[in-house]
Order: sequence, then C-alpha cells, then structure tokens
Amino acid sequence: MNEGIERDYLGGWAVAAKELGRIARLTPKDYSDSSSRGLQSARFDAESQLKQLEWDRLYDFCERLYNHLPEDRIRWYNNEEIVVSKVEAQAFFAEEMQLLFEEESLGYEFRDGLVQRRGKRHTIEQTSKAEKVLADQKLNAARTHFSKALRYFHDRKKTDHENTVKEAVCAVEAAAKTLFPEAKATTLGDFVSWATDNKRSLFPKTIGQTFNGLYGFRNSGEGVAHGAASGGVVTAELSEYILGIAASQIILLVDVARDDEEPPF
Repeated sequence: MNEGIERDYLGGWAVAAKELGRIARLTPKDYSDSSSRGLQSARFDAESQLKQLEWDRLYDFCERLYNHLPEDRIRWYNNEEIVVSKVEAQAFFAEEMQLLFEEESLGYEFRDGLVQRRGKRHTIEQTSKAEKVLADQKLNAARTHFSKALRYFHDRKKTDHENTVKEAVCAVEAAAKTLFPEAKATTLGDFVSWATDNKRSLFPKTIGQTFNGLYGFRNSGEGVAHGAASGGVVTAELSEYILGIAASQIILLVDVARDDEEPPF
C-alpha cells in the first residue's frame, strides 16, 4: 500500500486509516492533511490496524481498496498536469494483491475485484462458461442455484461443501427442466431417463450415467440432502469436482438444446 500512496494511486494514509478503522468498527478519527504529525498518525493507525484485523476483514479491506478507495487524481510535475486514473490505480492494486497472495501461498486469489477461494484452472474456466450460458433470462432458476453454489464454494470464512454440491446439482436439474419442458421431468433422474431413451437419444446412456452419478451423490452425500449419512463425506476436493462437472453438464444441455448452435463464448 505504501508504494500505491507514493505513486498517488490513493489519497494518502488518512484514506486508508479511516477505511481500516471503519472495518474494525473503531470510533471515527480525523487526520490533518496539512501537518506531518497528522500524516504520521494516519500511517501509524493504518499499519497498526493491518496487523490487528482478523484475516477475513483484511480481505474485506482488499476489496474496498480496489473497488472504492481509488479515484481519478490530478498532480503536477514540472508545470505539467498529470492525470492518474482510477483504472490505472485499480490495475496496480489488483496486481500487487494477487502477487502478495501467491507469495504467501494463500488459498485465495484476487480476481474481478473480489477475494475468492482459489480453484483449479479447469474449475474456473468451466464455471465462467456456465455463468455465461446461464445469462439467458429463461434460465433464471438454474442461474439462481448456480450462483448459490459459487457463493458457498467461495465463502471466505467457511466454505460450505455440502451446499455447494446441493446447489450445483440443483442448477443442472433446473436447466434440464427449463430447456426440455417436453420431458415433463420432476427430477434430474426423470430427465436422464427421457433423454437417453432409445427413441430419443439426446446423448448416450453412458453420458446419462454421469448425470445420474452426480444426482445420486446429491441425494446420498453426508449432510447434502435428507439427512443422508451413508453416501460419503463431501470433501473440498469432491465439492470442487462436482461444481466443475455440474458446470460442464449445464453447458452440454444448452448446446444440445440449441441444435449445435455456436456457444456464446
């Protein structure tokens, strides 16, 4: 942050100190910008709060530092006006925070202005593609479930693996029902039976088994649904795997429904 202030990407230590104090729920404090003592006090308070804040609140500050604190600024050098844009400042802070997260081997990354749980590259790519196809208004129900799955997966305080699985599979089920109303399916299992019927064959029965596998785990995994306790523990690895597979299945369903139209990504 010190370098960002030196580059005039942020309006001084007072801005940082006030925001950190707000996040820590401290009594608001004013700092004099015209005295060295005021600037020193602001820097001291900011650095102290950075050391004392709980880690999840530090992530809140990272997001605020990127999204709300920078602003377009003007400075003068050799009688020449230099504009420091908010976009330039945001790019700097995003790069520096991501580098810091990597150096500290944290399980999170700074992406799209948010601190997010780090996922495997394949998971990130597939969920991003799924979000794009789910932008279709008619897929609102599926999008709601998928967004919940992502929130549970990325929760910084406590990743909810069970609800990640539940909502991801619900998103697949909702997408199938919406895209293929003629199936008159009440469950994902009903849809798979309809889709893999020999008269229809939207996709092979072996592929249908992958849908049934996820649906079966959603109904039997410990803590996922119906109080099940015999289907296996939902680990971090399993929840990420199922989230990625669910994303791929949603993309497949959209592609099949479009009769080989080009996907929107």
